[in-house]
Amino acid sequence: MEFQFAAFRCLSKLSGCRVLQKDIMSSRGVFLLFSCLNNNDYELMLCAIHILSDVCSDPSCWKPSRDCGGVQKLINLLSAHQTKLICTTQTSKSELLKLKLTVAEYSAKSLSILYKDEENRRVVSASNIINICQFWIRSKHQNVTIPILILLQHLSYVMPFRKQVNDSGMMLDVLHHLRSSNTELKQAAADLILICADDQSTFKCFYKQEFVTEVFQMLCSYNENEDLMISLSGIIWKCSQIKICVQQFEVLNVMPVFTQLLENQPVQVKAYIVGTIGSCLKNLVLRDMLKKCNGIEIMVSFLQTTFIPLIINLNDALAKGSEDTEILIQAHRCEIIRERNANVQMENSLDGIECIIDLLASKRKELLIPACTLIHNLAKDKNALSVLVEFNVASHLIRLIKTTDKKLLRQLCLAVASCCSFKKGCEKFADCGITPSLLKHLKAKNKPLRITAASALARIASLPNWCSVVSQNRIIPVRISCFL
Repeated sequence: MEFQFAAFRCLSKLSGCRVLQKDIMSSRGVFLLFSCLNNNDYELMLCAIHILSDVCSDPSCWKPSRDCGGVQKLINLLSAHQTKLICTTQTSKSELLKLKLTVAEYSAKSLSILYKDEENRRVVSASNIINICQFWIRSKHQNVTIPILILLQHLSYVMPFRKQVNDSGMMLDVLHHLRSSNTELKQAAADLILICADDQSTFKCFYKQEFVTEVFQMLCSYNENEDLMISLSGIIWKCSQIKICVQQFEVLNVMPVFTQLLENQPVQVKAYIVGTIGSCLKNLVLRDMLKKCNGIEIMVSFLQTTFIPLIINLNDALAKGSEDTEILIQAHRCEIIRERNANVQMENSLDGIECIIDLLASKRKELLIPACTLIHNLAKDKNALSVLVEFNVASHLIRLIKTTDKKLLRQLCLAVASCCSFKKGCEKFADCGITPSLLKHLKAKNKPLRITAASALARIASLPNWCSVVSQNRIIPVRISCFL
């Protein structure tokens, strides 16, 4: 036993050197370390688990840990506090408890790292570990609770496990830690809630807990903690997708705070807040609040961003807001009328609209749909349409006409119809040869698609040379009323 302790003392020092860690991290080294976890002596076990928590941070250890059954051994150690084990030295009850807690802490830390690997996440027995995790989350031992929350984050990326976490009622215990004065514990709790919030059922247990109010108050209080602000704003965004939570936003008068966060927070926070605002635009009271706070002007200023999540949420929000005439006009002014001089106005308008046009080159549907919606609404204004035509919007939209996505096709046809509302736009689309593609969509099974395609064709039909296009395609002109 003494030789083993001496060997561990040497290994502990060696593991601190990344160069020398390579031998320890070999399959044989990892296997030997995990084999020591079978020992009933807690002190020896602690030496092994301490080294493992260090070397497991290297991805090369993840597979050997799985192959030798190490992941399951670590899970067993999390519940070892219930087992009567021995120590080589005389140990009081309080010292033994402290020793057990330390083993549990390092086991949780090791698992929280190993579960970054997808294959290791598959090894876990969800029904087994859920109860163990719930025990530690309800305990007062924060040193164990924090790594437990982190390992739950990794496991919750797996949908079946996330459902079990939600169904267990554990999230109410996690909410308790969100109120903690320990910043690290608060952060771990916020991160877990954000991941589990992908299932809207997560928030059912929070409706009577004034959860939205608490998170919003934290959002107002922790402006200097960037990581926590990202998680809290993400939770608020997920909340905004639930009607009852949006009603609470109305009571909390959130818009002034949201617009302030758009000005002084990192881009990740801005992306979440813009997404939240987009979800709130269906609420007339919140929509009016946004107008009074100049939120549209701030949001439009982000059109030149290269951060994809912000682009997606921004275009989605502006597309939803464009249904409101006042918001559309305000957004349009921000894009086009920035200076008094007309020439400078046009130069400034190019940046915002060019960014929208650039989105049409994306292959991501979540970018293309709101971009088409935004173009559809902007094109209703003759000045905006002139700018769109100058940017050759017709050739960009016609590239998408072969898509099979029905929702995108419908928004695309709406955009084409709006762009064809003026003669100049009509001519551009006719020159691009979009008519045959639109004619094909008249036979679509989707009724809204047929209507929007017919609407676009009706505009193009006003051109003098449209008859020659029709005759070439052997199509007889039809009335929109036929498709209603």
